[in-house]
Order: sequence, then structure tokens, then C-alpha cells
Amino acid sequence: MARKKRVWYPGAVYHVMSRGNKRDIIYKDHYDYVRFIDTLKVVQAKYHFLIHALCLMTNHFHLELETTDVDLSTIMQLLLSKYTSYYKSRHKSSGHLFEGRYTANIIESDSYFLEVSRYIHLNPVKAMMVLEPIAYKYSSYGLYIPHHKSSNNNGKAHLIMSHDYNLNKRISEITETSRILSLFQSKSKQKYRLFVEDQLSHEAAENRIRNEIKEDEMWMP
Repeated sequence: MARKKRVWYPGAVYHVMSRGNKRDIIYKDHYDYVRFIDTLKVVQAKYHFLIHALCLMTNHFHLELETTDVDLSTIMQLLLSKYTSYYKSRHKSSGHLFEGRYTANIIESDSYFLEVSRYIHLNPVKAMMVLEPIAYKYSSYGLYIPHHKSSNNNGKAHLIMSHDYNLNKRISEITETSRILSLFQSKSKQKYRLFVEDQLSHEAAENRIRNEIKEDEMWMP
């Protein structure tokens, strides 16, 4: 049976996720994460799509992606094939790297757009990999919040950065933050951080997104 064609139109926004075959890891080390981000940049230069949020999670990834004049299938085919070729060559592996078809759900309202961005940025926290989203390196969350100070064990103030400079720079080059921030008024970064890190339960919204993207807890690393 032929696969059902995805809904697409210029400007369509999606929550995209793809996981490793048999739930295996797709990023073995820091260099793999960096290479995936660099591959995203190459594909983005060719097809001119926007990324509003991203998170790379050991055995899967999430993107909040907005198309322009090229459909999502074309974008994802090139992205996944280029990264797979690199991965197989570097790690001397064979077979499928990604499991089946990627999942993509269309986003058609500002409220859901924000909910998806929060879901993506909280993914490492929900997986119990970090205590707060800013602590996770391979995410766009650090671009959305003001840098803040904390104290280390010696009592010295230092800046808490979500990633090292080169990684942060790479992510910033492919991520468009203006649309999410425009949904808040003054002090938009502070307000977005409160929106994401608010301790109130967002279980209903999270369950809706998890069900739509077909992400069960066993997908977590």
C-alpha cells in the first residue's frame, strides 16, 4: 500500500522526529552531534527552510521546522541520507540507521507552536538526562533565554552556558528565534523561559504531543 502523502504548502510548520533503527543510538559522540548540525546547515542552505527549535537526543531528534518553497519530504530525504552516509562511513556500520519513516505533525496555531517548542526543549529533562533544559548542550534552548549567573562550589560567580561557543554558534546559525519570541511582548526571553520552566503541570499538552508524534517513554535514551 502506498504511503499517504503528507500535507504540505509553502510556509507549513511541522514537529518532526526521527529515531534510530531498533531504537539504537544515532549519535555516538560529540562529533556526531556536530556533524548532524552541520548537515542541517548544508541542507538548509539548499532548501531554505527555517528551524524554530531543535533537540538531538542520543537515539532520536526533534525539529520544529517551517518550509518555504520545498516540501518536507524532499528536505528530510536529503538530511537523513547525508547523515546516514557520514555515519556509516565513520563508524563502519551497515544497515538502516533510522527506523522507518520519520514522524511529522503539522502545526497550525500559535498556541500549539509554543507547546511544541516547550516539548522539544524539555525533552532532555523528561528523559532525566539533565535537571534543567539550559544544561543540555544539543538543544536550541540556550538561544532563547538570557544568560544568567550562578555560583560554583568555590562561591565564584560564573556564566552558565548551555553549550560551548562553537556548538552554540553552529546552532544559532541554523535557528530562527524571532517567531517564538514574537509571541511574547516585552522581555520576551524572560517570558519564554518562564513559559518553558514553569513548574505547573503541562501533562495534557505533553500527552497530546507525545501521542501525535508517537513517542513513548521507551524512546528515551
